[in-house]
Amino acid sequence: MFKKMFANCLLVKDFEKSFDFYKNKLELEVNVCEGGFANFKIENIELAILDRKNVVELGVEKYLNNGGSVFLCFQVEDIEKTYKKLLSHGVEFITAPKVTSWGQNVAYFLDPDKNIWEISKI
Repeated sequence: MFKKMFANCLLVKDFEKSFDFYKNKLELEVNVCEGGFANFKIENIELAILDRKNVVELGVEKYLNNGGSVFLCFQVEDIEKTYKKLLSHGVEFITAPKVTSWGQNVAYFLDPDKNIWEISKI
């Protein structure tokens, strides 16, 4: 039935703030940006953001919550280097890089809509 996931779309409260965050702070490459929608290419999948106001057109607005409902996990080559670079771009981390009890090297930060992002070493 489901063959491949090609995109994840985050519903954002402040499109311009989120667009700036993903484009400039996380340095994601923009594919498309128009009318409260943008998508960014990340290897074999796209990360998209959509202004929450546009959800009315989709007919699912009654199912929206107050944000912060997504946990995104990404792997990076060098977690310390990525951590320092994101800090220099003003990204606020929940935790500095640390090794979990199961041995994974991770760090966590929030996006403008309070979604939790995890970066871990490949």
